[in-house]
Amino acid sequence: MTASELILQKALVGSSLDSSQWNQVQAGFRNRAFFSSRVAEVNILSAMRERAAEYGQGGTDISKIRMQMREDLRRMRYEPRPGEENTIKDLFTQSRLDVIIKTNVAQARGYMQYAEGMSPGAFAAFPAQEFVRVRHSRRPRADWPQRWAKAGGKMHGGKMIAMKDDPVWKRLGELGPFGNSYPPFDWGSGMGVMDVDRAEAERLGLVTREELRSKVQQLREKPLPDFNRDMQATVPNLRSDSLCGQILKDDFGDQVVIENSVVHWQGNLIQDVISGKRMKVQLGVGYNGRKLPLSHNFFREHLSKHFGDNETNPQSIPLTTGDYELLPTVWRKPDRVTKSRDRDHLEFETFDGGTLHLFVSEQKGIRSFYKTKSGRSLQ
Repeated sequence: MTASELILQKALVGSSLDSSQWNQVQAGFRNRAFFSSRVAEVNILSAMRERAAEYGQGGTDISKIRMQMREDLRRMRYEPRPGEENTIKDLFTQSRLDVIIKTNVAQARGYMQYAEGMSPGAFAAFPAQEFVRVRHSRRPRADWPQRWAKAGGKMHGGKMIAMKDDPVWKRLGELGPFGNSYPPFDWGSGMGVMDVDRAEAERLGLVTREELRSKVQQLREKPLPDFNRDMQATVPNLRSDSLCGQILKDDFGDQVVIENSVVHWQGNLIQDVISGKRMKVQLGVGYNGRKLPLSHNFFREHLSKHFGDNETNPQSIPLTTGDYELLPTVWRKPDRVTKSRDRDHLEFETFDGGTLHLFVSEQKGIRSFYKTKSGRSLQ
């Protein structure tokens, strides 16, 4: 899996939360979402996710990505709030766009490096890692040796080194805004990790040969969970009057589903139903105060008609996985609703100049879902 694919797996989550409020949401839950502080428009987030994924593929200069993103914002008629022009709160500014694009790519690459380094073969050869500066920062955000010590890390000849499975990495992440066991550990920190081989780890007394064999065997018997499972958030005894509970209830509402104390973003559930991991799912309360059942059978038939190269109608735009993920937003917050005797027609404008059309009826639920150029309908 590539960094680009990991980014595209993140669920689009619109919210008015600022960065400090987002930090109150559990890390595993937060990292499965593609969000930006105080951006509630899922359409804008969809464009940002596409641009971040494009940058994550490599080969595209960040200046070109910024230019494309600004064009997307103008097309969607975005305007910064009065008094926020040319500040970090303005989505047009270079600093804000870089935070969104570069941070998502850095997190995806950090996770990939972490997962690769924890494979049995890689761990056997390079069981430890050093916390080092990999990029110069004009304004260092932290005294990293001090933060390392606070996380329980030890110095070895003036170097910050620990085994890859040492709890220090998790604690280091929890001291920062992201809560991850892998870089980045803070906004634009310029800090990363570098592999330390077995001989050096043994020389420093971090692990013995026998301990290493045991650790490698454990990794073979119980490998790391996949990205989706690892990034779910388990919220035992979730209380509605807790801060996290209030955020889930008031700000995310029907964007989340809680099953057996595990919190899922609604967009992730759509992907699960499309792939067949789940046979049925129910979207939360929509524009009409009702819930909408969806089934894998519907998607299986629908994909064969409207997805990618399967779309044969010249007036339609082939649907993508991202379009299907927008279904919960079309259902909850359509741009337009036209009512007829037996069905309602919901329309939602996408960032790429298209219009998603969702037809539903009270008796039979979803009847049709397709995409056209903006302003055009086939029915």
